[in-house]
Amino acid sequence: MSGCDGTRSWHAVKESDGWSVVGTGGPQPPPMASMLKPSWLLTGFTLETSESLTVNGRDALRVTATPRPVRWDRPAAGRRRADRVEVIVDAGLGILLRHEEILDGSPLRATELTDVRFDSVPPGDDAWSPPGGWVGVEDDGPPFTADGAGWEVIKLTTGLAAAGLGALLKSSRFRPFEQATREEAEAEMPAFDGPMAADGPPVSDEVLHLLHASPDRWAPGIVATLHEWHDVGAMLARAPDSTRRVGFGGLGYLIDTAGERLATAHTISRLRLGSAGQYRIEPVLQSGPGRPGRHPTETVVCDGEWRWRIGEDEVTVGPAAPPFGIPNMFDASWLLGRQLIGGQEVLTGGRRGYRLRGASDVKPPGSWLFFPDEIVIDAELGILLSWISLAGEQPVTRYELRDVVVGPAEPGAFRPDIPPGVRVAEESRDQPPSEPVNPWGLVARQAAKEARSALRNALGALRGEDKR
Repeated sequence: MSGCDGTRSWHAVKESDGWSVVGTGGPQPPPMASMLKPSWLLTGFTLETSESLTVNGRDALRVTATPRPVRWDRPAAGRRRADRVEVIVDAGLGILLRHEEILDGSPLRATELTDVRFDSVPPGDDAWSPPGGWVGVEDDGPPFTADGAGWEVIKLTTGLAAAGLGALLKSSRFRPFEQATREEAEAEMPAFDGPMAADGPPVSDEVLHLLHASPDRWAPGIVATLHEWHDVGAMLARAPDSTRRVGFGGLGYLIDTAGERLATAHTISRLRLGSAGQYRIEPVLQSGPGRPGRHPTETVVCDGEWRWRIGEDEVTVGPAAPPFGIPNMFDASWLLGRQLIGGQEVLTGGRRGYRLRGASDVKPPGSWLFFPDEIVIDAELGILLSWISLAGEQPVTRYELRDVVVGPAEPGAFRPDIPPGVRVAEESRDQPPSEPVNPWGLVARQAAKEARSALRNALGALRGEDKR
């Protein structure tokens, strides 16, 4: 048996002389989540109700779920998605009473809840505790982390080094971001009016249908400009106390110092997406610490079968892959797995939309670190016009789509423009798949650049080379 009392989880094995119980850590998600929280059916399937029926005295619906075509979907090797899923839905609660996957006309796997009761446990009941209670329960041990005794020397060394880098950063007179903000008008994150109230009304059926149908509404193709902002200082401020205390607080000192120095990073990209997994991403501008209005040159092009990454000196080509590096704003159906409230009509980038607030209980596709706390969906297309992640009431990341135009692409739009003389190399088959941009990676890279710059400036000053 296994269970959770809301605070601690446990696993028990029946033996000849009783139960052997082991604690398995903190709260665990409830079992059978696919049956008890079937919102996953809304994110990747088309649903069709076939009949009403009664199961164990409860009203129910028989529903057929057919997988929707998914752009850039690459199933695991040797595994096929089911052709359809047959489910029986409790008409009152929305949970699944039965779930069966069909592949090539034959049942692949079936799960059914039987002897279902809907009641509450009386106050003081021990139904959630392990057999015999918690007395004498052995802990399975904490998960593997960098908090063990073997890591103390590494933590201390890292912290002391961080303190030294923090001191260099503090003393450095080099301020690349101040230069960047003078050169690029939109480097700072746009003003934010404050978060929506958490007790707003649920979203309307119209909005839910918009989210579900968003990829179908721009099927011929779509072009847009993506602006993204990352408030590096606000990201660093979210570091937990346990991290800040590493090395007698040296890492915390680096975090505080870097937070003062590293402000908002702003990137502009031009996007074109096609109807069959094609896309073109052309970065227009990157600004931030050490990047005063730099115009990047790498363009990523995918024709649905192959993907090219075109840089200044080299082009790499490999199999088609999802457009990692940008959040999923064009197929917003994944948001249907979250609790959404609001729906106030607003204007964003000259387009009419609905402002929503979401609970951070479902990770976006691609394992993005910062979930959208507030979004604006386009009232016509259902795509996300705005994505804002908050730290308290302060925006940490923000994405905006502007200049949105729907229509088929010009011939050759998803073929690479390879400059003459540039070397073309095939992606290594051993190369791990691309990952989405991680804002913490952005923080680390920028902090490292600032630290190196500060170190060079300090050494130059010692040699009498710094004339500033």
